[in-house]
Amino acid sequence: MAARALAGLALGVLVGPAALSESRPVVLRLSNAELALGLVPGLGGRIVELRPAGGENLLDADPRFWKEPFPPADLRTPFEPWNGHTYWVGPQSAWWTQQDLDPERRRAKAPWPPDPFHETARYEVRELSRSKARLECPFSPITGLRRRLEVELVGGRRVRIRMSATNGRTTPVAWSIYSNTRVRPDGWAYVRLASDGIKRIDSPRDTPAYPHRIVRGFFVSPPGLKPARADVPMTADVFLRPVEPQIAYFRGRRLLLKRTQPFSEARLHPEETLVELYRSSGGGSDAELLELEMHGPYETLRPGQTISFEETWEIVDYPGADEAGAHVDFLERLGAAG
Repeated sequence: MAARALAGLALGVLVGPAALSESRPVVLRLSNAELALGLVPGLGGRIVELRPAGGENLLDADPRFWKEPFPPADLRTPFEPWNGHTYWVGPQSAWWTQQDLDPERRRAKAPWPPDPFHETARYEVRELSRSKARLECPFSPITGLRRRLEVELVGGRRVRIRMSATNGRTTPVAWSIYSNTRVRPDGWAYVRLASDGIKRIDSPRDTPAYPHRIVRGFFVSPPGLKPARADVPMTADVFLRPVEPQIAYFRGRRLLLKRTQPFSEARLHPEETLVELYRSSGGGSDAELLELEMHGPYETLRPGQTISFEETWEIVDYPGADEAGAHVDFLERLGAAG
C-alpha cells in the first residue's frame, strides 16, 4: 500500500486518504508546463518553492530544512528560519494569550515565537493531483485550531491558496488568519497606498529603521540597503492601507503579484492592516528578510466554527529595468490593462 501511494504521489494522481497518510512525502510538488510549486507537509505544510519554468525559486527557503527528521510539534521546539510561505494567527500580541500550557508566556503576552504546534505540524495529505493538493493538520493546544490548506494551480502561472481554521475547543477563540510569504530579499516590494496609507512603521528601539520610498503613490521597499554597522540590523515592520489588496514583488525579470479579495477594514483587528511588509538587513545572514504579509478578518469562533483566508499568486514576465520608476510604470500599465 505505501509503495503504491508513493508511486501515485510521484505521478501526481489522486489516491485515497489512507494511502496518502502512510506515504507522507518529504516534498510534495505541483506543476504544469509553466510553473512548479513545492510544499513540505511534515514541516508545518509550508510552501517552499515557487518557480516559473526555467526560473529560480522566488521564495526564501533553504533546502537543508526540507528533509527528515523534522523537529517535533512540541511546546519547546525552538523556532528556526524555515521560511517559505506559512500561516500564523493574528494579532501577534495575542499569540500566547488563549492557552494554558505556558502560563509565563501568557502572562507576558509574548509576541514571539509563533505557535510551534502549527510551525512544525505534521500535515496529512488528503487529496493530491498534478495541480491540486489538500492537507490537514492536527489540533493545536496553543491556538485551539485545526487547519486545512488547499493549494491549486489554476492557470499557467497562477496559484490559488486557501487556509481554513476550525475551533477545536469547547469554548470560543478569537483570531484572524495571518498570511506570511518570505521571498528572496534581493527583490523589491510595492504596495499602492490609499490616502493615509501608512498606518505605522515599527522597528526596535535604538536601531535604525529600514528605509522606504514613495513613488507615484506606491510604497516601495528596495533591496540592498545596509546599516552603518553590520552587527546592528535595520528593520521595518510596515502596516499599510492599500488601494487594492495586492502586493507586488519584483525580482529580476519576474513579477509576483500576491492578491486577496477586498473586505471592510472594520473587520480587521485594530492592531492589524490588510497589508504588512517586514524587511530587515544586517545583523548576520539570517537577518536578511523580506516578508509579504496579509491579514484576514478578525473573528470570534464558537466551537466547531471555521474561518478561512484565500489568496492568489501570479507570476508575470517583466521586461524592464531593475529600478523603481520602471517597476511603477509596469504596474500602472498592468492596472490600466486590467
